[in-house]
Amino acid sequence: MNSKIHPVQINFKLPVNAEKKVDRVVFCYLVFGEQIGLIDTGAAGGEQNIVDALAALGKSPADISMVINTHEHPDHIGGNTFFKEAANPVFACHAKAVRWIETIDVQLKERPIYAFHTLAGKQGVPIQKKLNDGDVIDLGGDLSLEVIFCPGHSPGSISLFCPQEGTLIIGDVVQPVDGLPLYTNLAQTRETLKKLMSLSGVEKMYMAWVENPYTGSEIKDVFTTSLNYLDKVDTIVKNIARDLPADAPPEQITRDTLLQLNLDPPPVMAMTIASIQAHLSS
Repeated sequence: MNSKIHPVQINFKLPVNAEKKVDRVVFCYLVFGEQIGLIDTGAAGGEQNIVDALAALGKSPADISMVINTHEHPDHIGGNTFFKEAANPVFACHAKAVRWIETIDVQLKERPIYAFHTLAGKQGVPIQKKLNDGDVIDLGGDLSLEVIFCPGHSPGSISLFCPQEGTLIIGDVVQPVDGLPLYTNLAQTRETLKKLMSLSGVEKMYMAWVENPYTGSEIKDVFTTSLNYLDKVDTIVKNIARDLPADAPPEQITRDTLLQLNLDPPPVMAMTIASIQAHLSS
C-alpha cells in the first residue's frame, strides 16, 4: 500500500424529526503502522464499511489496536461499541471529550439531538487513554500521530497530524460554510482555524465530511474561507440582535440568522441555538 492512511466513507440518514431524514456522510480513517489505528467509528450502523475496508487490505477488526475519536459527537462515536466487542482496542480521545463518550446519555441530556441513539448507539465505551495537546501516538513502523487540541466545534475536538505522511486529519474542526453553523465557542473556533492554518509540513488534509483531501494552496483557502464565514455570521447575528427587543428569545435570533444564511426552513434546535449564542457571548 502506498499511503498508510485510508479513508472509509460511511453514508447515513440523519433524522431531523419524525417525518424527515437527510442524507449525510462521515469519513473514518484506518492508519497503518506496525499497529492499526482507527480514527473515528462513524454513525452507528455503518461499521460494515470499515470491516469491508479492512478486509480489502487483508485485515479484520481484531487487528485494530487503537480507536481515536476526534471528538465526542454521535456520528463519530457510533461504532465504538462494535469495535470494542470485535477487537477490544485501546480507546483514546481528548480529556475534555471523555465524559460524553463514556456516558452518552449525559451527552444527549446536555446536547439533545432527535433520534440521538440511532447515531450514537446504545452505550458508551471506557476511555483508556486521555489525550492532550502535543501528545504523540506511536503506532510503530516509524508512523506516529501528533495530537493537536482544536476546541470550538466541540470542547474536546482534536486534529491528528502524521508527519511521516504530511497528512492532517481534522474531523469536523472546519465549519461547512454552506451548512449549519455548528460550534460552541466562537473565539476558540477562530483560534483553532488560525493554529491549523499555520501548521508546517502539511501536504494533505482530510475533513470528515469531504471525500477528497485538500492539497497545496487549497489547505490555506479552506481555513481562510471558514474564518470569513465566521465573520459573516457574526455580523448577521449582531445586527439581528441589535434590531430586536433586548428580551428577544434565542430561538428568534437563531431563526432570523439562519434565514439570512439561506437555510429555509431554518433548523432551530439546541445545536444551532448554541452556535448563534456563541456570537453574543464573545
